[in-house]
Amino acid sequence: MSGHEQCRSVRTPFTVVRADCAVGTSAVELPLDPAEPVFRGHYRGFPIFAGVFLVETAHLAALGRPPADAPALRLARLESARFLHPAYPGDTLTFTLRWARDGAGWVCRATAATERDRVARIRLRYEDAGTAAALAGPPEFSAAPAELPAGLGPLSLPELMARIPHRDEMLLIDRVRTFVPGAHVTAEKAVTYGEPWYRHLGDEAKDPAAYAYPVGPLMESFNQAAAVLATAGRANTDVLAEEVLMLGSYTDLAFGAPVFPGDTLEHRVRLARTVDGIQIFEGTTRVRGELVLTVGQAVLARRPAGHLRQAPPIH
Repeated sequence: MSGHEQCRSVRTPFTVVRADCAVGTSAVELPLDPAEPVFRGHYRGFPIFAGVFLVETAHLAALGRPPADAPALRLARLESARFLHPAYPGDTLTFTLRWARDGAGWVCRATAATERDRVARIRLRYEDAGTAAALAGPPEFSAAPAELPAGLGPLSLPELMARIPHRDEMLLIDRVRTFVPGAHVTAEKAVTYGEPWYRHLGDEAKDPAAYAYPVGPLMESFNQAAAVLATAGRANTDVLAEEVLMLGSYTDLAFGAPVFPGDTLEHRVRLARTVDGIQIFEGTTRVRGELVLTVGQAVLARRPAGHLRQAPPIH
C-alpha cells in the first residue's frame, strides 16, 4: 500500500478494502469472500456480485480519496454504469478511479475488473456536501390506459417471492401495492437497522450520518421492483432452471436526501420499452413524499446461467 497521506482503506458494506494511490489515480481491491451472506440471496445456486455493489464500492473508494482541492462531497448523480461481465465469490475486484473537475462539479470515472474480465465502467458526479439535495422528478404515473391489461393490485410477500429470485438478505422489497403488467408497479421497502449494511457500526457510532442507507441497497431495492415488471409474463425464481436476471446498465440516476432506518421507500417504476428482449425501466423512489432517487434508465436482461461464465459482455 502506498504511503500517500490521502490514501486510506475503504469500508464497503462488506469489508475493508485495500487501497493503493498514485498521483491522479486511486486503486482499491475488493476480495469477494464466498462466505459473504448476501451471496446466499443473489442468487441461490448461482451467486453473483450485484452490480449495485460495484457502484457502492466505487463511490466509497471515491470518497476515500477525493481530489485535493475539493470540499466535502456528496454523491449527486450516477451518470452512467455499464456492467460488462459478472463477478463471482472468490474473485478479487480491482477498481481504478480517475477524478476530473468540470464547471458543474467533480466527476469520478471508475473501472472494475477481475483477473479474468473487465466487469464495469462507472461515472459518478459529486457536488459540495453543503448543496441542497432536492430533486425534481418526472410526472407521476397516470391511471393505466384502457388498452393496458388490468392491474393485479397488491402482491403479498409470498406472491412476490413466487415471481423474483432474490432471497435472504438480498430481498429488498416488502410488498407490491399496485401492479399493471407491461406498464408500471409501485412497491415498498421498510428500512431497518437489522440489515447487513449496518453490521460494521458499533454502539459507539454517534454521527447520525453513519446510519444513512447505502446507495447500493437503495438502487437494488428499486431494481427488484423493476424485476416484478420484468417477470410479469414469466416468473424467474430458479436461476439455474430458468434464467439469470441481470442488470445491464444505468443511465442518469440522481440522489436526494439520505434515507435512514425507520423510513419506508416507495418505488414507482415504469417499463419504458422493450428492445430485443431487453427491458428498460425508469422511475422514482420517495420517502414520505420526498424524492430520494430518480432513475433515468435501468436496463435488465435475462441470460442462461450455463452461458454466463463464458458469455460476451451484456449489451
